[in-house]
Amino acid sequence: MEFVKSFRWALPVFLLLCSLALFNNGVEASHKVFRHLQSLSAVNFKKQHRTGYHFQPTKRWINVQSKGAVWGNIVWAHSVSKDLINWKKVEHAIYPSKPFDKYGCWSGSATVLPGNKPVILYTGIVDDKQTQVQNYAVPANVSDPYLRVWIKPDNNPLIVADNEVNKTAFRDPTTAWLGKDGQWRTTIGGRSYDRGMSFLYKSKDFMHWTKVKHPLHSTDGTGNWECPDFFPVQVNGKNGLDASATGPNLKYVFKVSLDVTRYEYYTIGTYDTEKDKYIPDKDMVDGWNGLRLDYGNFYASKSFFDPSKNRRILWVGQMNLIPLIMISKRAGLVSSLSRAQWFLIPTANNCCNGLLRN
Repeated sequence: MEFVKSFRWALPVFLLLCSLALFNNGVEASHKVFRHLQSLSAVNFKKQHRTGYHFQPTKRWINVQSKGAVWGNIVWAHSVSKDLINWKKVEHAIYPSKPFDKYGCWSGSATVLPGNKPVILYTGIVDDKQTQVQNYAVPANVSDPYLRVWIKPDNNPLIVADNEVNKTAFRDPTTAWLGKDGQWRTTIGGRSYDRGMSFLYKSKDFMHWTKVKHPLHSTDGTGNWECPDFFPVQVNGKNGLDASATGPNLKYVFKVSLDVTRYEYYTIGTYDTEKDKYIPDKDMVDGWNGLRLDYGNFYASKSFFDPSKNRRILWVGQMNLIPLIMISKRAGLVSSLSRAQWFLIPTANNCCNGLLRN
């Protein structure tokens, strides 16, 4: 009799668990086992706190400190690779040396101009009040396959905040994109009081920039925006796209790092090229209640387009580093990881198409 009572109680629970496992609101999970790798021994397992795969500095933080395990003294360290796995360290690409970046060379992005000419836009700190301007740098020798040496011309800075912009929250220019009107555009993160801002600038020659009257995008109550990222993706397809790509069946991803939460969020939407405005889709939530780019310790990422393989490469800028500060003194903190990620876009038939980010 006791068995029957227990069985009657357990049966509905069992059926409920089975239904959750089978249906789970249409969400499927997968687990792939690589048995041929299970018998292999670990590589460099005796090197405590060192990775065996992802890029990692010899010591200290990446792009945040070259003299210790605390924030400051920001430079652009430089390593090169043919496969994103094996890396060779070369000289620093950009470091504080001129009045327009005397107090730090902060984040930015690279753009390849016509004629295969790379140029870096980056944020320079000009004083101890953290006044921020946007500078550029070009390679000293474009025929050098490693692009070891970079020059910061004396006509910097290219972009200076006007009186409507908070000069201490004005940083991280994106890769520029070329509009149908032949003008380059870049967006820069910041805030206006408690409103997150993605300021938009235009230029005909990449040297003289004009601030557009309205931001590319902004959201009230989200605080300072850092490391914005803005790029097109295919509605159907796995290949990445150049930032300047246009055409039908495109959506746009707008990613931002929220200073107040230290996490990254994104929306998917459309880009009105006539009004120069990004418009999130109706079902998107802007801000810290929206979609996270990653649900781990993940911050200040940046992506770029790789034309050789038609893919978009995503780099993690920082993970949650505070518990690891002491480790960094001897091991070096991992804060640049390449990874694959899918953005799912609902279509007319309620299916989802994958947008691959490698």
